[in-house]
Order: sequence, then structure tokens, then C-alpha cells
Amino acid sequence: MFDETKRLIQSAIDGYNVCIFAYGQTGSGKTFTIQGSDEMPGLTPRSITEMFRIISEMKIFDVHLSCYMVEIYKGELRDLLLAKNTKERPKLEVRFDKDSGFVVIKNVFVREINNMDQCNDVFEKGLGQRKTRKTNMNDESSRSHLIFSIVIESTNKLSGKKQKGKLSFIDLAGSESAKKTGTDKEGQAEANAIN
Repeated sequence: MFDETKRLIQSAIDGYNVCIFAYGQTGSGKTFTIQGSDEMPGLTPRSITEMFRIISEMKIFDVHLSCYMVEIYKGELRDLLLAKNTKERPKLEVRFDKDSGFVVIKNVFVREINNMDQCNDVFEKGLGQRKTRKTNMNDESSRSHLIFSIVIESTNKLSGKKQKGKLSFIDLAGSESAKKTGTDKEGQAEANAIN
């Protein structure tokens, strides 16, 4: 799967808005495809490695990286990079930015990224705050739609030309039936929002 998508990383570095979606029924392997495991990394950790490999070869460019991570849980957009005990959470708003041509999230916490380990740590931290639930179909079912975006800004040191790309990984929560998942009332409310 990674071999089929890795060319898109170069596209994001070249200034394009790239989005990699995982979608399908509950238990079909979407989250594993995006996250993977320590033994078998998924699309996101492999893409982070490839992105930093490409950037390391861009000698005449200054590259600035930042990222954000959100989930859509029961119709609400939630920032996954804020500390769990943050009481005052700003309202997140999805907007189209005419200057960049990107959809942006106003008030989202944007984290600067300086190296591959830091990027992986941010991804893992965000995953730790994602809503999950045990169901009859899955030991750890994703109860939200996940969006992890890396913004790549580069400046050519010789020409001064700037470009901005975005690489987004989206893990959609799977559509499901209450009969098959055996969830309680709260789980059913989550399923209704997912569907």
C-alpha cells in the first residue's frame, strides 16, 4: 500500500494539497493501515520517514514543517494536540483560505516539527487522545474520524520562490450496525454520528 502512495509525498513537498483516506466497514483494517504497529508501520509513520528522507536531499531549500491533529467525534471537531486537562478549548472552525488554496481550521493548535522523531511523537500523542471503544467487532474501535495534517513550506535559497503543500492522513471511523457491534446507548449515539 505504501509503495502505491509514496509518490504523493513528493507532490505535497512540491506544493500540492495531498490527502490519503482510509475508509470502509468497522474492523476492515483502516486504522491499522494508517497507524500500523512497531513491527509493521502504517502509511503515516512510513510517509513521515520518506518525507524527511526527501527533505534531507533538498540542499538549496529551507523547509519549515508544522502539523495539527483533530478528530470529528459525534459531530464535534476536537483538537487532539491540546493537553487533556485543557479547560478552555477554543471553538474550531473549518474555513477555506483563498491565499493558500487550502481548507484550514481556525483556532487549531499547530505544532512546529523539527525532526522525524518529534513528528512521530506528535502523531502518537494525538492518537492517545482519540475516542475509542471496545465493541463485539473490534477490541479498540475508532469512534471518530481522524485527520492528521503536515504543512510543508519551502523556500528556494537561490530564487527566493516559496511554496506550500499539505499532506493529510484521514482515518474514517467505520460504518457499523448496532446489532453486530453490541454497543450500549452511548456507543449507539457514536455509531449514529459515524454513519
